[in-house]
Amino acid sequence: MRFVVRIFPLHSSSILLRISILARYPHVNHSNFPFPESVSMFCLPMGASIECWPSQAKQPRPIFSTFVLTVSDAAEKVYGSAVTFYERYPPEKLSPEQRDEFDFDVPGDKNSKTVNVNKCICLLSHWPFFDTFEKFLMFLYSMTGSGPHTVPIERYISYFLEDIPFPSPQRPTILIQLSATDRIILTQPEDLPLPRSGASFRQMLMNLGPDNSLLVLLCALTEQKVLVHSLRPDVLTAVAEAISMIIFPFKWQCPYIPLCPLGLADVLHAPLPFLIGVDSRFFDLYDPPPDVNCVDLDTNNITLCEEKKSLNSKLLPKKPARLLRSSLQASYERLGQLIHSAQSSKEEDVGKEGIIDKDLLKKKKEHMLELEIQEAFLRFMANILKGYRSYLLPITKAPTVGTTDPNSLFDLHGFLRSRDKNHHKFFTMLMKTQMFIRFIEERSFVSDMDASLAFFDECTEKVDDDGDSHLLELDESHQSERTVFIMPPEPTGLPPGEKYSYETFTLNKILLSQKELKNYLSVGGRLSAPVPGSPLARRTKHEIKSAQKLARKHASSPDLWAKCLLGTCYSLWFIHLPSFVMMSPSKASCLRLAYDLLVKIQRIKLQPTDEVCYRVMMQLCGVYSHPVLAVKLLFEMKRNGIQPNALTYGFYNRAVLEATWPSDMTNSSQLLWNKLRYVGYLI
Repeated sequence: MRFVVRIFPLHSSSILLRISILARYPHVNHSNFPFPESVSMFCLPMGASIECWPSQAKQPRPIFSTFVLTVSDAAEKVYGSAVTFYERYPPEKLSPEQRDEFDFDVPGDKNSKTVNVNKCICLLSHWPFFDTFEKFLMFLYSMTGSGPHTVPIERYISYFLEDIPFPSPQRPTILIQLSATDRIILTQPEDLPLPRSGASFRQMLMNLGPDNSLLVLLCALTEQKVLVHSLRPDVLTAVAEAISMIIFPFKWQCPYIPLCPLGLADVLHAPLPFLIGVDSRFFDLYDPPPDVNCVDLDTNNITLCEEKKSLNSKLLPKKPARLLRSSLQASYERLGQLIHSAQSSKEEDVGKEGIIDKDLLKKKKEHMLELEIQEAFLRFMANILKGYRSYLLPITKAPTVGTTDPNSLFDLHGFLRSRDKNHHKFFTMLMKTQMFIRFIEERSFVSDMDASLAFFDECTEKVDDDGDSHLLELDESHQSERTVFIMPPEPTGLPPGEKYSYETFTLNKILLSQKELKNYLSVGGRLSAPVPGSPLARRTKHEIKSAQKLARKHASSPDLWAKCLLGTCYSLWFIHLPSFVMMSPSKASCLRLAYDLLVKIQRIKLQPTDEVCYRVMMQLCGVYSHPVLAVKLLFEMKRNGIQPNALTYGFYNRAVLEATWPSDMTNSSQLLWNKLRYVGYLI
């Protein structure tokens, strides 16, 4: 996590400034979190300036904004939370040119004007705790208008970044008391097999409503040029992130800037799709290109460009779209009730006790509604892609030129024929997108999305026409009410009796002395570690949960429980197989033995066979260069009705693509005969 202070702008009589860093904490970069060089332009995307106002003008309220940066070659995200505000600027610091620009030396006019500059305090993190960070930054800002204080602002900054523990299953809620009246709450992020994001599905639904949410979904799925705008920068980022998430399992492949600074506005003229958010004041300075579709969050209005006027949510598959709209409408009504209830409660609770419990309850309700909306979109995507796995084309012979082309990896025509003819136009548009092609590639080979895609495969199997099945389920730790209470920082180590007052938000670098960071919020502390590429295969967390559910179900029947225990023994043997093969002088013999054991497991009908057994074998076939055995394993899986998930399928294709094929298999005649033999078994 990083803490940054910047100078920034707005309008009226103003002079543009060069953005500069006034202070930062920690003072040096860390290997797991280098300071993003581009962060300065995102802190206030409209630029930086000194402004001259009439003396009777009031200071505007501070504005909270959020932004998202992609770092490490777009492999990671950094989430920025920022509060911008105005401060008085000493007139004596103005240069002669600036004084002339403001007519500041006109006789009798000097006292009728004030010079102001806006600053920004910003928190950078790998975790999108936007609500918590907003309250913390607003608290820091409020300290400049009150006081004197026994604990300086600098101590609060270092205390928050270094001494606050990260929420965990053992302590899912951290309540931090900042003062007698100010507190913030950190809650454990949901451990879902989905990409992390700063999305707020509540904000998207609240600002767009059910119908426009469906239209935005269509624009995203067909890769249109989408320009989202609002005067509320925090809402802008939250909604842009939500739009990028509702298309899961697809991942937006084109330019994506949730809050775009003016300095990057040229990207709007790019000859390719994009998803970009801008401050609505952008339109006071520039006209958007004619081929852009504008989404106004402040008026709930979507303006499609002339050539895309035919885009309509009726293009979406009818039944899944109807179910989605019905779910969104119900959530929209509950959202309205929650907002009304929160406003009424806020007015009634002034000065009352028990506010902490109400804050926790409100946060829990918001979180459940967030999951409800996200699940509605996930169910829609699972419905429209249901059965897609049957059209994946595995590599079954020595690779040649074109083996990894999308047409060679997926039966596009077969998939289209399997869909309702009334929806062929939509699916044709969908299959031409970059994100669909990338999805097929990630689904066919090992990628960092494997765990998420394996989860989506399960979703496609669970969805039904009634829409009753739950796709997103929280850990039991999220039901826990255990809360860790943390007191405000103490003035330990500070001069006795010292008081701290602030006329402006200026930090003392001496008081910002850095301790050894504990990295509670570091990217290395992620909850969901990916399955390693080494032969030592592990189940994903979602697979573990599924296995535990199945075990609880079988525990009620002695026969099923006995088979469950026997199956677990076989799974443990295969999980340790890499070590056995590594120590064996004959790798091929060990692999043949393991293959024969898998066949035996199927004969005694231990259903369902743990897929990790096949996954370990696929990995070992790649490591020890046995592509033919990998192909035999795949057909053995299919013969027994086991559809490989994204993890297993990725390791299979890696094995047959990267391994050295036997020279006598060049024409793949033996392989074709094996395929025919397995088809014969099925008959």
